[in-house]
Amino acid sequence: MKVLPSEYNFLIPLKTPSLNRLGIKKDGGYIVDEDLLKLSNFLISFGMADEYSFEEDFLRYSKNNSLIIFDFSISHGHYIKDFFKNIRRILKLQRNLKDLIVCIRNYFNFIKFTNNKKVKFYSRKINNQVNSSKDITIKEIFENIIQKDKKNITLKIDIEGSEYDIVDKILLYENRIDQLVMEYHDTHKRKKEFFENMKKIKNFFYISHLHANNYQSYNSDGFPINIEISFCNKRYLKDSCKQSFKYPVDRLDYPNNPNLKDLEFSFRNTNNE
Repeated sequence: MKVLPSEYNFLIPLKTPSLNRLGIKKDGGYIVDEDLLKLSNFLISFGMADEYSFEEDFLRYSKNNSLIIFDFSISHGHYIKDFFKNIRRILKLQRNLKDLIVCIRNYFNFIKFTNNKKVKFYSRKINNQVNSSKDITIKEIFENIIQKDKKNITLKIDIEGSEYDIVDKILLYENRIDQLVMEYHDTHKRKKEFFENMKKIKNFFYISHLHANNYQSYNSDGFPINIEISFCNKRYLKDSCKQSFKYPVDRLDYPNNPNLKDLEFSFRNTNNE
């Protein structure tokens, strides 16, 4: 158990009674507040790749739920290229028929999921400015693609480092977002940016949960390099709630990499010092 320096204490989550997990019990699952989930019937997902159990569970939660996904790393072309790559490797005896079957199954699952009438999928990259036809801005999403009266939104962000760049734009629409789930990457290299982002977000949201992604390890000061963070809009929580100091949480958190032990960390409880 890594005990974090006191400078991280501003990240101590508020303890809420209604946390629940959406998605698989490994990389791809995230923690949300179920009370807020009952209010929200719309999910925006930035970053899906080929693991979308979180999005599937959101749809299952209520028949009224729908979602929209933006991810330029995945598309029909991605699966087609993967298919031919597997064919070439089978011919070179580097892969077997089982690998090809998995590839085909994944593609058909992707087609089935994205053809769901409650799902809209865009193979687009989230960016602050449009530099190519693949780029799309936060403003374009919130003001043109999504109805302007759409509120009570759940927003999930897992875009491999680009999360640092879009926080200011996201917060322009905080009044429409009930809860926010993000994964922050490379905190060992971007600690100053990470702290700045957290302070901006915490002007409008409380942290409700943290979980370390064990595909990476700890920073030199004990904080996880990659960290999953759940936020609840301040409209719904009071800062008088109790705080939660130790992570991971049993029966809620599971290792992203199931072959490795989950990363344990705790905050300094200065009330007891």
